[in-house]
This record gives sequence, C-alpha cells and structure tokens, in this order.
Amino acid sequence: MFERLIRNQDRHAKLMGEMMRRFGALEGDALGMNDALALEGAARRCMGCRSLEECEHWMATTTGTEGAEAFCPNVRLFADMAA
Repeated sequence: MFERLIRNQDRHAKLMGEMMRRFGALEGDALGMNDALALEGAARRCMGCRSLEECEHWMATTTGTEGAEAFCPNVRLFADMAA
C-alpha cells in the first residue's frame, strides 16, 4: 500500500491542485488556520483515493466541475472554500 502512495503522490498532488483551481478554491484571501487544517484533511483523502485513473480521465476530458461529485471526496470542501 505504501508503495502505491509513494509512487502516485505526484499524480495525486497535481490532480488535487487542478481540482481546487477548477472549483475556485485557490482564489480566496490568505488561508486561516481552519482552512489549513481542512486542506490537510483534503490532502490525506486525496492521497488515499482509489479513483486516481477516473480523476485523471475526467480532468483530461472535461473543463468544468460537473461530474466530480461522483468520485471526488473533496468536492464539497472545495466548493465551500470557493464560496
């Protein structure tokens, strides 16, 4: 399991950053402590996510956010951060 996490960490990080960008979660002011803690949890969820290939395919074939809720455990957080 740890081998898979280490092998895929760059892929997960790239996808998480792109998902945050699409939702507009990166456009706010400086992060507060609660946001930083929430992002820490989001990073853990992303690293443990088993939908890596589905996420990569979705990123490659879409431009918006529609459909991400079907596989991404962080959709609600990113949408809340953008609001």
